Amino acid sequence: MRTPPSPARRRFNRTVFALLALLGVVVAAYGGLYVYGDRALGRVDALVPDGPEVLAPQLQVGAETSLVVTSGLPGRSGLASVSALVAHVAEDGQAVVVTLPPTALSDTPACRAADGSLRPPATEPFADALLRGGPSCLVRSVQQLTGLRVDHYVGVDAARLPGLVEVLGEVDMCPTAGEQQMAGDAVADHLRPGAAGSDVTGAVVGARGQQVLSSTLTAGLAGGALADPLTLARFLSGAGDTLTVDQETSLQDVRSLGLALGPQGESAVEVAALPVAQVGRVATGSDQAAVVVDALATRELFDEVINSGRLPVPEPPAEGQPADAAQAAAPAGGQPAVVADPVPAGTTVTVPPEGVTVDVLDATGTGRTAEIADGLAAGGFRIGARGVEPGAVDRTVVRYGPAALEPARTVATAVPGAVLVETPAVGAAVQLVVGPDYTGLVAAPAGTPVPATAVPPAADEAVRACTS
Repeated sequence: MRTPPSPARRRFNRTVFALLALLGVVVAAYGGLYVYGDRALGRVDALVPDGPEVLAPQLQVGAETSLVVTSGLPGRSGLASVSALVAHVAEDGQAVVVTLPPTALSDTPACRAADGSLRPPATEPFADALLRGGPSCLVRSVQQLTGLRVDHYVGVDAARLPGLVEVLGEVDMCPTAGEQQMAGDAVADHLRPGAAGSDVTGAVVGARGQQVLSSTLTAGLAGGALADPLTLARFLSGAGDTLTVDQETSLQDVRSLGLALGPQGESAVEVAALPVAQVGRVATGSDQAAVVVDALATRELFDEVINSGRLPVPEPPAEGQPADAAQAAAPAGGQPAVVADPVPAGTTVTVPPEGVTVDVLDATGTGRTAEIADGLAAGGFRIGARGVEPGAVDRTVVRYGPAALEPARTVATAVPGAVLVETPAVGAAVQLVVGPDYTGLVAAPAGTPVPATAVPPAADEAVRACTS
C-alpha cells in the first residue's frame, strides 16, 4: 500500500503546481502580447526576392538583408526627409550596414507601384523610388544597385519614433562609448540636419537612425521593458504605429534586426556609406542637384559583402604616405572631410570675384536660386550650374575641391555666415549651397579679410564613435 504524502510534501507539491500555473499564465500573457504586437505592425507588399537583379543568390543562402527606411525626418522635406540603409547579416552573425544617399541617382527597374500599377523603369534618386513608386519600387532599386536580395523591409515613421522612446523613458544610444542616455525629445533633435553643416549624402542621419532604431528595439524587445508587461504592451502598441514591414517579416525578425545592429551583437557592426563620385550635380534639362554614385567602388563593395559578408579591406596607404594622412584625406562616412584650417589668421581674398565660377544650389526650398545667382553675377562672379539642392543642410555651405580653396574663400567672403567644406566629390568646382541662415551678399574684392566664421564645425564624433 502506498504511503500517503506528508503534510510538508503536500504543501511543497501545491507550491510547485501554483508556480507552474503562474508561469504558464505569464508565458501565455507574454505570448499574447507578442502576437498582438506582430499583428499591430503595418504591412505592405514590398519584397521581390526572385528579381533578376539579385546577383549570385546561391551565395546569399543563410544570410539576411534588411532595407530600413526612415521617412518624415525632422527639419527636412522632400527627398531629404527620407533616410535609407541596407543591413546585411551573414550566416555567422556578422552585420554590415551601408547607408544610401536619398538623393543618389539609381536605376529603378520596372516595378509594381503602391497603387498596384506597373511603373516603367526610371533613373531617379533613391528617395523618389519610394515617394513616387512605393516600397516595392525602392526594394527593386536597391537590389538593382547592390545585387543583394532584400529579405525584410522595415519602414520607420520618424515623427512617431520619439514617442516610442518616451514609452521606455530613455534609451542608451551608445553603450560601447560610455553612457549616452537619450529621451524622446532629444531623439527628434538627434535626427535633424547634422552640425557639420552639410549632410547631402545622408551618411550622418543614416548612422544616427541606425543608433536610434537598434537602441530602441533592443531596449523595448530584449531589455528591461520585458520585465514590465504594461510597458511592453505600450511599447508594442507604439511599435505598431511607428513601424511598417513587408508581409513576410515578423516581430521576431524586427527584434533580431535590432539585436544584430546593436553593439551587443556577436560581432562588431561594420558600417560604410555608399561610395560617392560627385555631389551637387545638376543634369542638363533639370534643376535638381543629385548625388552620383561611384559605380566601380559600389560594385566592389557589394561583391565583397555577397562573397564574404564583410566590407572590403581598405587598401594600404601609398608608399611614402603616412596612414593617418591617407585617412584624413578620405571623406569619413561619406561626408566632406576638412583636412586643414581653411581660414588661418590674417587670410584675405586672393582671387577676385571675376576669376571665380560658382555653382548656386538652393537648399532652403524657397526658390531663391535665380535671385542669389543674379546677385553674385552682379558682384562679378561667373555663374556655373543653377539648381535646387534636395539634400539637407543646417547652414550655408561653400563646397570646394582640393585645388579650389582660394576661389572658395572668395565666395565664403561674399556670403556672410557661409562655412567652407572641402570634398573631392565636387572635383574642381566651387558650390554655394544656400541654407536657412542665408542673409544676403556683400562685396568681396581682392584683399578683403576672409571671415573667421567660415571655418566649419567639428565632425559629429558621437556618431562616429558609435558606428566605427
